Amino acid sequence: MSEQRVDVPAGKRDAARLRPVRDSTSESSGEANGPLHWPSLAPFVAERMWPELAEWVAALRQRYRGLDSYVVPACWYEHEALVVALQALKDHERVAYDASSPASSATDWHRAFRDISLLLRQYTADLRCGHGTEYGDVELFGMFVATDIARRRRRAATVALGLGNEDDTYYL
Repeated sequence: MSEQRVDVPAGKRDAARLRPVRDSTSESSGEANGPLHWPSLAPFVAERMWPELAEWVAALRQRYRGLDSYVVPACWYEHEALVVALQALKDHERVAYDASSPASSATDWHRAFRDISLLLRQYTADLRCGHGTEYGDVELFGMFVATDIARRRRRAATVALGLGNEDDTYYL
């Protein structure tokens, strides 16, 4: 998604900042530049977003070496709480470093990073999958994503056929 600058009169800037700005790509798909809600992502959106999130997580781990397997395990993508927390952090970073954001937003992002890192450490401590390798297997990630996309397609078909609603199944 491309970011789009909007000129807003001085008195209305704060109100405008609360509304998501849609670019031309987003307008046609109805996708806002706001935060993603993983459980409700359509299959085609999830298919595009999984690799993007994985790339962002890998880059984050490179920048912040303290994010070891005790904070972000190699199998992070298999755990809903980790996926949702990492996506929230990714969304926060995107907004914090937007050209229209105030200079203090970088500090706000680092506070969020600290808080989410603590949450990730807590979530990971409860996992039974262990803290082995630092980096995940690309093939296992691909198989997981394919399974997730198939699950989302089945859910969408079930809802479209009137045999259930979106709340009947959760994403993981």
